[in-house]
Amino acid sequence: MSTPGDVIIEEKTAKNEDVTIRKMENKESRSNTTFDDIASTVKDVASKTGEVVNKATESISKAIESALSSRDHVVMVRVNDESLRRLDALVQSGIFKSRSESAAFLIGEGIKEQAALFDSIAQKIEEIERLRSELKSIVHSGE
Repeated sequence: MSTPGDVIIEEKTAKNEDVTIRKMENKESRSNTTFDDIASTVKDVASKTGEVVNKATESISKAIESALSSRDHVVMVRVNDESLRRLDALVQSGIFKSRSESAAFLIGEGIKEQAALFDSIAQKIEEIERLRSELKSIVHSGE
C-alpha cells in the first residue's frame, strides 16, 4: 500500500512486454511536519520524478536508435492524409529528423507488435516452398 510521498515507478523494457513496478517509500515521519520537511520532501519527489523521466527518455531513445540503426533499403509508400499528419507531427516534435525516419520507426514497431502474425506467415511460406519443390520433382521425374 502506498503512503503519501511514495513514488511508484513503472518501467517497460524494450525487449519484451514485461512491466517492472518499483515503489520508493517515503521513509520520513509525517508527524510534526514543518515547512522545511515539506520542502525537502518536494525536492526528493522532484528528483525521483526526474530520474523516472530520464529513464523513460533513455528507453524511448534506445528504441528509436534501434529502429533507425540499419536502414539500407528504400521503400516508396503512399499514405493517407491522417498518416501524413502523424508522420509530420513526429518530425515537428523533434523526435525524428524526417518523414522517412518516422515512417521507418513506425513500420519497425508495427512489425514487432505483429510478431505472431509474421511467424505464422513464415511457416506458411515454408510450407508453400516445400510443396512447390515437390511439384517440381514430380514434373521433372516424368520427363
